[in-house]
Amino acid sequence: MTDKENLQEQPTANLPETGEEGEEAIRPPKPIRRISLAAAIFLALILCTAVFLSTYTVMMVQMNRALNEQKEERLKYSKLDALFSQIREEYVHEYNEDELWEGVYAGLLSAVGDPYSEYMTAEEYASYIADRSGSYVGIGIHVVFDLKKSAIAIYRIVPGSPAEQADLRAGDLIVGVEGNAVTAAAYQEVVDLILGEEGSEVQLDIRRGEETLKKRVKRAKVESQNVLYERLDGDVAYITILSFADRTVTKQFEKALEQAKADGCKSYLFDVRNNPGGSLDVICNVLDLLLPKGVIVRIVNADHQETTRDSDAEHFLDAPMAVLCNGSTASAAELFTADLRDYGLATLVGETTYGKGTMQTISPMKDGSAVKLSTSFYNPMCGVSYDGVGIPPDVEVKLTADEASRFYLLSHEEDPQLQAALKVLRNAS
Repeated sequence: MTDKENLQEQPTANLPETGEEGEEAIRPPKPIRRISLAAAIFLALILCTAVFLSTYTVMMVQMNRALNEQKEERLKYSKLDALFSQIREEYVHEYNEDELWEGVYAGLLSAVGDPYSEYMTAEEYASYIADRSGSYVGIGIHVVFDLKKSAIAIYRIVPGSPAEQADLRAGDLIVGVEGNAVTAAAYQEVVDLILGEEGSEVQLDIRRGEETLKKRVKRAKVESQNVLYERLDGDVAYITILSFADRTVTKQFEKALEQAKADGCKSYLFDVRNNPGGSLDVICNVLDLLLPKGVIVRIVNADHQETTRDSDAEHFLDAPMAVLCNGSTASAAELFTADLRDYGLATLVGETTYGKGTMQTISPMKDGSAVKLSTSFYNPMCGVSYDGVGIPPDVEVKLTADEASRFYLLSHEEDPQLQAALKVLRNAS
């Protein structure tokens, strides 16, 4: 009798027999086939070998790729070494090797192709920091070159400045500085002569109407005036923000709002035309004084990760508003413009803005130099980027070429954009 026959004839103990109709007999379990220990070990060895070989192959591919990349990097640096060696050995004129290296660093950032990323020498970085310190050494005037009169026109005097003390006035024309005549070609050079060391004096030749005056003005430290306030039409607070670049802006803006409230202003006109932007911290602090609780800016980094800066509920300006903007309204000034629009707080008047929606990070180097690199996009509350496209106004009003060339010399009555914004506010009251 075979094993199979023995298995079939075995009694199925403890199992019910087939009985009543509809019931099925429970069949005995099938036998479990077992493999030998040797076979199991052999299969395990095959599996381990396959895993090892596949892992080894991947590692070798990665290693070869890394070695090739290192080889390419070494070739790039060896090329640079070869260029410097050739200059040292064969160049016939004198040169400064430090300046060559500065050129290499500047060229590297320039080759990125981003107009907002740059390398700054130690001197340039120190000047950059000084410009954003909130003060400067000068006489406290805002000027522009008047092409029609071939002179430097003073259009604003900083209160309490040496210029005010010397009785310089808005509307005065500077026709000479330290004996140097003012011309269009030499405009920047002449303006630079007005600056100098604290406590020193500068000689100015002033034309005031038909009169020519000579003024000696003592240079001093002057606080930057980036926020200007005046009351128009009886109850309109006209607040001009020249820049969001330095730490004085938030305090000056808060002071302007307080003065407007004290003057009984019922509507607000913010002018950010020709405002080039500035610091993210400053613009967020300023907008926090105007917006309800919510998102101020959405910051998107190179990995597409988004973080936000938010306003709180402590401050909120509940009044009719308008914003004056133009093609030179850029960066942080565009965020200001976009947020007041997106929260439904302000009407935009003027022209489409510049279209800069990237944020730069400044990384100082050990030698005092620095790298400014675009590292994030920053989008307004609505999340729609204006980078490269700008922000269109609700009410478009363009200046003529003549009006644009005399922008800072226009009176309020001569400024069609300002008049259009005032009309918007009058209709909203």
